[in-house]
Amino acid sequence: MIEHYPSQALSGLMLAIATILLLAWARWRSRPTLPLPPGPPSEFLLGHSRVIPKENAAAVYAKWSKEYNSDIIHVRSLGRSTVVLNSADVARDILDKKGANFCDRPRFTLLEVMGWGKTLTFLPFGERWQMHRKLLQTSFSNTNVRQWHSLQITEARRTIRNILKKPKTWETSLRRLAVAIVLQVSYGTQVLEDDDPYIQIANDAMYATGNGGVPANSIVDLVPFVRYFPDCIVRDWSLRFARQWRWAIKKLHDVPFAAAQAEYHRDDHHRNTSLAHHLLREYKDKEFRGQEQQWSLDDIKGAAGAVFIAGADTTWATCVIFVLNMVLHPEIQEKAQQELDAVIGTDRLPDFSDRPALVYIEHIVQEIYRWSPLAPLGIPHKSLHDDIYKGMLIPKG
Repeated sequence: MIEHYPSQALSGLMLAIATILLLAWARWRSRPTLPLPPGPPSEFLLGHSRVIPKENAAAVYAKWSKEYNSDIIHVRSLGRSTVVLNSADVARDILDKKGANFCDRPRFTLLEVMGWGKTLTFLPFGERWQMHRKLLQTSFSNTNVRQWHSLQITEARRTIRNILKKPKTWETSLRRLAVAIVLQVSYGTQVLEDDDPYIQIANDAMYATGNGGVPANSIVDLVPFVRYFPDCIVRDWSLRFARQWRWAIKKLHDVPFAAAQAEYHRDDHHRNTSLAHHLLREYKDKEFRGQEQQWSLDDIKGAAGAVFIAGADTTWATCVIFVLNMVLHPEIQEKAQQELDAVIGTDRLPDFSDRPALVYIEHIVQEIYRWSPLAPLGIPHKSLHDDIYKGMLIPKG
């Protein structure tokens, strides 16, 4: 059986290629009568497969938007259309005003291989998506997030002390700040030192997720069953990378969740208000009463892991970009300091009650979000039906 494996695998690959070409040809023949959004010239069958950017994609799409004088760009790869929105107005028109049609997401097979199969961010619209959204809403409603204000203040002040003691490692201190807050919110676990093992767990997971290619645009995303082929048959770097770094995503889910479960069984677990402990209490209560479970332990693990990775990365990156901007623009820093002195004086540190009065600093934060968005491409959405926008067709799917 081993002797026949290579020929069988090769036959399967040839069948897959033939199927892809047939589907691409069929879609090309059934192209719509309404015009699609503009984009670069395409090739027969291949479409835009050879020009779709693998790196720095946001800059390439922005360049095409100017080149074709359109806020909407269309590309096609192996029969599948992708529409890129290049302005806030168009994004609001399509994703907000027509949100019911664009609420779905494509299947992220590459990220499933990596270990993100049960994370809300990458789930397609459906029962599981709705359930995971409900899991997160329990802790992140407008009312519930206020319970974390004191935690944020405590960790921010600890970070200031750390930077004053070790100014050369300010970036490491900001990394600890981000991980400390999100780990408390997700699992109720404290991170007190800059070299805490949880910081490295977050770093590894962020590296794996951020360096595996553009979501929903790899070969395995376009042809999902390719995930079952060995690397010697499918020589795709993104699939190989996902397999090599799967351990990092597994560790991010398993290690903090195991610690949360261990702490849950202690007598004082009711004092822990983290997402994982809240969901574990509901799960164990239903188990004790013999009631049907709404979610599994894996669902809880996935929800908490999603908060961990998302919050740790975005908080740290935003803080670093803020420091960079203050160094580059000392005149802005001076104005911000003047506002702080005028609002709170010099004998205390600010807290959340001061935020409405710190208008200039609020504008600085908003400008950082605008100037350097952390995820300029966002997470891809998927249309449930064909849609027409300003005379252009946005195809289903």
